[in-house]
Amino acid sequence: MKMDEYYSAIQRLPAQVREALAQLPPAFAAQVHEIRLRSERPIVFSTPNGPVLASNLLPKYAAALRLSAHDLQECFYSLCEKSVHSYERQLSQGFFTIPGGHRVGVAGIFHQTDNGQNSFQVITSLNLRIARMIFVSLPDSLQVCLSDCFHGLILAGPPGSGKTTLLRSIVKAISDRGKKVAVIDERQELWPCDPWGHSAQVPLNCDVLSNCPKSFGIETAVRCLGPQIVVCDELGSGKEFRQLEQGIRSGVSFICSVHAANVDELEARLEQSRTRLRTLFSACAFLYGSQSAGTIRETIVL
Repeated sequence: MKMDEYYSAIQRLPAQVREALAQLPPAFAAQVHEIRLRSERPIVFSTPNGPVLASNLLPKYAAALRLSAHDLQECFYSLCEKSVHSYERQLSQGFFTIPGGHRVGVAGIFHQTDNGQNSFQVITSLNLRIARMIFVSLPDSLQVCLSDCFHGLILAGPPGSGKTTLLRSIVKAISDRGKKVAVIDERQELWPCDPWGHSAQVPLNCDVLSNCPKSFGIETAVRCLGPQIVVCDELGSGKEFRQLEQGIRSGVSFICSVHAANVDELEARLEQSRTRLRTLFSACAFLYGSQSAGTIRETIVL
């Protein structure tokens, strides 16, 4: 029986914490999508039914599941494998990704370095998000959007709504149709690579640019890989939208995910009017929240 990704996500944690969390029964481990580690507070699991104290499920290990400030620092260094400088670029954006595509969000006291980058002086919280290599069937509304008249597509929804899972499934579907796809996997979540470049289940007609900024990834893909479609996870600003505009002049189409619950939030996030969005995208599919992850609420024509 395949072990849930939860157990691989905790492997880099310090022994005492890792061994306690490893006692979680598989049936519940499969429901955990985030492990919240906070200074001077107990560890909390995020689940589809809301937050759950780890110690309520593992009372014998309650002491190990409450972290002091020192314990949290050790968790941070352990997750980085004592090589914080290796993650400097990602940490300047408030996260880093460990093997398996598990993303660690970071909170604490910021410090701006001489070169203008943000770094952390003190870590107060870590959010270890479990990455699972899941594919789902595409609903009819998406099948229509991805037809021969395809122009561009946005997947929008709140955090935890399944955008990455659906985006991965779309890439597989269009690759299976013979389309050449380039994925800009800035956060290493769509197709995580191990340190040797091995990545599981990448579709036949798909190239992945991993752990690189969108601007560099889009430029490199268009110039060197000849894609018909470029896919980006978590488009987050007007600047990134303008980077896509440069790519579309080369004749490629884009599929992107965005944190937004409605059109107003979408326009505000990307700092663009609906008319401007229409220059790159023909439709936007809005997802439900985490309790119906990967499920589309409505698809609108832009």
